[in-house]
Amino acid sequence: MATTKVSGELVDLNESTSESGLKIPTGTQFNRPATDVAGMVRNNTNETSESSASCEEYYNGAAWKKINNVPPPPPLAFKTVLYAGNGSSNSITGLGFQPDWVWIKQRDTAVENHNLYDSSRGVRNFITTNSNAANVFGSAQRLNAFDSDGFTVGTDNEINDSGSNYVAWCWKANGGTTSSNTDGSTTSTVQVYPEAGFSISIATWAGQSTIGHGLGKTPEVIIQKGLSAAENWFVYHSALGTGKYIQLNGTAGVQTRADSFSTVNSTIIENDTTGASVEYITYSFVSVDGYSKFGSYTGNGNTGQSITGLGFSPNFLMIKITDATDNWVILDSVRGGTNILAPNSTAQEYSESGVNITFDTDGFSLSGSGAGQGQVNGNGNSYIYMAFLTA
Repeated sequence: MATTKVSGELVDLNESTSESGLKIPTGTQFNRPATDVAGMVRNNTNETSESSASCEEYYNGAAWKKINNVPPPPPLAFKTVLYAGNGSSNSITGLGFQPDWVWIKQRDTAVENHNLYDSSRGVRNFITTNSNAANVFGSAQRLNAFDSDGFTVGTDNEINDSGSNYVAWCWKANGGTTSSNTDGSTTSTVQVYPEAGFSISIATWAGQSTIGHGLGKTPEVIIQKGLSAAENWFVYHSALGTGKYIQLNGTAGVQTRADSFSTVNSTIIENDTTGASVEYITYSFVSVDGYSKFGSYTGNGNTGQSITGLGFSPNFLMIKITDATDNWVILDSVRGGTNILAPNSTAQEYSESGVNITFDTDGFSLSGSGAGQGQVNGNGNSYIYMAFLTA
């Protein structure tokens, strides 16, 4: 018995330019089958869709839905949430999904770290982007639950000080479910959400090693940190190419080392760590149409430069100048395009006249001038960015 599998990009099952191929039932919504069964597929000639006078439809068990010529909706896999600390157990809700990577920063105090938690390491385990400190298994007063609609934090001041304000950037992976990946020279423990282009890998590296990331596509951004020892954060971006990296916990521009991210492909990542046997965590990303984009641009030092071609209006941006020394910049549409947090610093949220970003329908615009402009739009300078949509 032949079967047809539709995955990835949608396929037109009613191709009119050929007499061969798969034929499916055709009609209107008025002569659908008397008994609807989940999984039924047919062509509806009385419904229109993009560039077509008809559309394919399927029955999902409750209703008939269009599938022809309509791109799939972006995954609900990222959201920015703001919350007020209360100094006691605090459940943060409203995400619409269970997060697997939660990045928290206190907004109004200049001494607290950026705290990163993920479901692969488990609750209470945190690392900080503004330092090279090893993974810490904190008290129960840290993040202590990944919930179905958010997460729960305890009383620790860094994430829940009474009267303080916080931002949390949250990503979905695979609900904490991991698998063993043997694609590289070192076995990695991976959880992956292919539809969102995101995977989390944990492996022990010793010198030049390779690990599998599980995405099935070549990562465009890789963020890597040693867990079992004090190690810097290393960031790979496809716009920079192999053999190059930028430190997330520093302000320096791109650095070149032939063995750093020397191979990045659809299966493995090759990197040369410190030489010692150290456990690392690796966050890998690949662009997903309508949801995420990892790109680069050249600054012009003017107001009103627009970065286009993202295919969506971003809700989160992380930008770094690559050919000069300056802060990383994180902006999001919830806090606004002028309120900066720098992941390389404990600094509280700040604004500078040179950083004023508008989130446009197909990208973002750089309209600031004056102090701090070099962070995002220095004349002739090179920049990389990460952008995500909240679906």
